[in-house]
Amino acid sequence: MKRIKFFSAFMVMFVFGISAFSQKQIPEIKIKDLNGKSTDIKTILNDKATVICFFATWCKPCLIEMNAISDEYEDWQGESDFEMIAISVDDSKSNANLKSLVNGNDWPFEVYSDSNSELKRALNIGSIPYSLIVNKKGEIVYEKTSYTVGAEYELYQKFKELNSK
Repeated sequence: MKRIKFFSAFMVMFVFGISAFSQKQIPEIKIKDLNGKSTDIKTILNDKATVICFFATWCKPCLIEMNAISDEYEDWQGESDFEMIAISVDDSKSNANLKSLVNGNDWPFEVYSDSNSELKRALNIGSIPYSLIVNKKGEIVYEKTSYTVGAEYELYQKFKELNSK
């Protein structure tokens, strides 16, 4: 009986130990580009380290963050292999404004739509703005929620730090 209890305790510790060291992967879920074409998120990432920012057209902090990153985007690409995509979580009703918003702001990064929130749910994202960094293996190596002025620089520094390893 003692052996069974010991083995059970060992297995529980082993399983929890493995899960503590495993990285959360980007799931295989399709999102749409601004023209309505569906593409798997992993295909979009294409084995490149990438920042993914989730936002909505009605979210003021989200739009401030997108514009702040947009202002620095070309410089950051010149300094490093900085890549970013933005994913709108607007529902289909609000999504009608997405293309004009993106064109009006002239954002230099790719923008996609997750109008059914499938990717948002799969990643267990509760609120926006929400940003994450995915490494070349598709593993989520950094996550943050909310936005304050200057947070885009912290996100960029984290991207450089994680991709210099």
